[in-house]
Amino acid sequence: MTLQELVHKAASCYMDRVAVCFDECNNQLPVYYTYKTVVNAASELSNFLLLHCDFQGIREIGLYCQPGIDLPSWILGILQVPAAYVPIDPDSPPSLSTHFMKKCNLKYILVEKKQINVSLGVLIVLLCVLHLSFN
Repeated sequence: MTLQELVHKAASCYMDRVAVCFDECNNQLPVYYTYKTVVNAASELSNFLLLHCDFQGIREIGLYCQPGIDLPSWILGILQVPAAYVPIDPDSPPSLSTHFMKKCNLKYILVEKKQINVSLGVLIVLLCVLHLSFN
């Protein structure tokens, strides 16, 4: 059973229970998402990717973001495509990130909205901005 199948199975049993907790260690309360929120966000992302990306033979998607409450949904959304996610650390030197992306031959890289001002120093074929709204 794949990770995404396990999450969907847990979500079907515990839709309103907490699935993700993120504490930024900034003297504020942690943020929580239920399974329903995580699964809905993941589905929204995977549907977007399937609609706007050509995945013929491509099975890797770069993920350029900081850790946060949305990260599990983003990973799950990529896995549902199905594709592998390739983590790219925004805190790494741009030359290292560029080298890594070229070595991985990434065609698609998802970039967290707050990271857009960061220069990657590489041509990105498609920039999908991760800014999903949760109600």
